[in-house]
Amino acid sequence: MRSISLLKWRFAIIGCCFLSINCIAQDTWGSYARSVATRGYEGKKFKLEADVKTLVGDDSASARLWVRVDKENGSAFFNNMDNQHARNEAWKTYSIEGKIDEAATRIYFGALTQLNGKFYYDNFKITVETAPGKWETIFKDDFEKNLSGWKEGIGFDPNGVNKLYKTSLKTDAVSKSKVLLIEGTTIPNYGSNKKAGKFADVNGIKLYYEVYGEGPPLVILHGNGGSIGNAGSHMGELIKKYKVIGIDSRAQGRSGDTDKPLTYDQMAADVNELLNQLHIDSAFIWGQSDGAILCLVMAMDYPEKVKRVVAFAPNTVPDSSAVFGWAVTAVNRTIKNSKDPKEVKLYEMMRDYPNIPYEKLHTIKAPCLIMGGDRDVIRPEHLVKMFQNIPNSQLCILPGATHGGAWEQKERFLSIMNDFFLKPFKMPTTEDWFKE
Repeated sequence: MRSISLLKWRFAIIGCCFLSINCIAQDTWGSYARSVATRGYEGKKFKLEADVKTLVGDDSASARLWVRVDKENGSAFFNNMDNQHARNEAWKTYSIEGKIDEAATRIYFGALTQLNGKFYYDNFKITVETAPGKWETIFKDDFEKNLSGWKEGIGFDPNGVNKLYKTSLKTDAVSKSKVLLIEGTTIPNYGSNKKAGKFADVNGIKLYYEVYGEGPPLVILHGNGGSIGNAGSHMGELIKKYKVIGIDSRAQGRSGDTDKPLTYDQMAADVNELLNQLHIDSAFIWGQSDGAILCLVMAMDYPEKVKRVVAFAPNTVPDSSAVFGWAVTAVNRTIKNSKDPKEVKLYEMMRDYPNIPYEKLHTIKAPCLIMGGDRDVIRPEHLVKMFQNIPNSQLCILPGATHGGAWEQKERFLSIMNDFFLKPFKMPTTEDWFKE
């Protein structure tokens, strides 16, 4: 199934999920925030505006605005300009419009920066429509005095705090007024690294990949609609132990595509051919969601390439016997309503595939760790069934975790995965306790 982007989760939910619908690594972005009370403005329309300009240092670097309307429990509105990244070098005014919920208590808002560059902001303003056509300004800051009231982060926990960014007030060369400058020069840019990134001619497409570190090879395969960057928060630890090969799957990230329908078999063939070209005879593989399906296909169809597999939340069939019904409904709804041909193509693959009989799992020789969250999109009984049908397997269902458990419980996940890859594989049985 799909990665964290499946249900259009927004990154207002957890820190990992603030930047966009794909789980971008927290150390690749930062935020600077303010908040205002909403009392007296409940039920009213509002507009956040600010002037933005950039001097980007990475291909995917950008600046954005963001706003979140909070209630006593949870949020009622969230927008982070996910489909409108600012990369303009001249000043331009951006805005976000929304409605203040009847139960709202505060509006949190601010600047959001991704990857390296110089990101300039000025003239933040929030207005509320108090009567038809009448707008009242409830917040305004042109940074002429100081940064009083502004804080790193997104308003709760340490989320959005990134000490690699430097924040200051500067006098703009054009306007001669003071502006907020957020600058990043050492932000990790996994997934868009000009030095590490390469394209391979694979099965009729350009397949994008990045290689880091030394040690036993570890292939990382992202979820549907994702990219190498999704694992960015884990990369720093992984490259200390492995030679990490991150791959953008066909039709995703920076990799190319053809006009043919997408299948997991084709994507696994792409991975196999890339490993051939890199002269890697076998590797550990960690796959998330769709990437976890690819792990299993690799282990079945290209067994010589696979040392061990960590498959987080795979499924062997696309229906409600494996995936909760609400997710199947969401996939079909997106196919019907989406205006994005690439998104439709990716969702159609999820709707129609995979179709792997349990009996075929019996052919897997490599040790496999089947993982998931106890609140996953994949049914826990399906994870158990896969575990039971793979001869050399272990099972781990993370407590209190969703489909994004590898990020929500990063340290626990990395510890479990490293132990599985680097320590002797075991399948102890309690039956031995009762043998005479």
